[in-house]
Amino acid sequence: MVNLMVLSYRFIVFLLFLILSIYAFVKLKRSPIEFKSVFTKSFTFLFLGVLIRGIDLLQAFVYIPYYEEIHIIGHIIILGGIGYTYVEFMKNLERFFFPEEPIFKGEGAYLARSYEEVLSLIKNKRVLVITRNPTKYRNLASRVIWVTSSGEKGVHPTSLHVILDLCIRFIKENRGGIVLIDCVEFLTLYNGFPSVFKFLTGLKDNVLMRGGKIIIMVNPNAIDKRDLSLLEREFTPLT
Repeated sequence: MVNLMVLSYRFIVFLLFLILSIYAFVKLKRSPIEFKSVFTKSFTFLFLGVLIRGIDLLQAFVYIPYYEEIHIIGHIIILGGIGYTYVEFMKNLERFFFPEEPIFKGEGAYLARSYEEVLSLIKNKRVLVITRNPTKYRNLASRVIWVTSSGEKGVHPTSLHVILDLCIRFIKENRGGIVLIDCVEFLTLYNGFPSVFKFLTGLKDNVLMRGGKIIIMVNPNAIDKRDLSLLEREFTPLT
C-alpha cells in the first residue's frame, strides 16, 4: 500500500525541481554572456534532479531495479553539482559588480584595429558603445547607441553634437567608464574627416577629464594614411 505522506513528499520535491529547472532554462535564454555557463550547469543539475525525483515518485508504484544505488548516487551528484554551481555563480556575481580594472597601454585614449582587440578590455566593464552594429555588443555593453541614417530608434551620423552629449553624460554617471566608438569610417562618410577628428579629440578631452577611457575602432584599410596618422597621434594604438 502506498504511504500517502511519503507520496506527497516525493511529488512536492519533484515539482520543486521541475519548477527550478524551468526557471534556470528561461534565465539561460535571457542571461548575459557572463552568466550563461552558470545557468547551463544549473539547468543540467536541476533537470537531473527532476529525473531522479521522478524515479523516486515512480518507485512508489512499480519496482525499479537498482533503485537504492540510483537514489544515492543521483542525489550525491545533484547536491554536489548545485553546490558547485552556487559557488561559481557567486564568483561571477563578484566579477560582474566588482570588476578588475582593465590593463591598458598609454594614458586612457586608444585606437583598436579589430573587434577582437577590444573584447578583453570591455568585458564586465561599464561601457557605452557607439556603433553601426548594436547586436554585436548586446551582452557586452552597459549601453549601446545605434548610429543610423534611417532616423528611427538611433542617432543620425551627422548629429555629432548629440553623440558627444550622450558620451559625456554616460561618463559623468559612470566614473571610470569606457566609451567605444565603432563607426569612425561611417561618421567620416557623412561628416568628412576634419569634422570627425575634431569631434573625437573633443570627446577624448571630455572623457579623460572626467576619469574615463575612450577607445576608437578603425579599419586601417578603410581610411586615408594621413588621417590614420593623425588619429594615432591622439589615440595610442593597442597593437
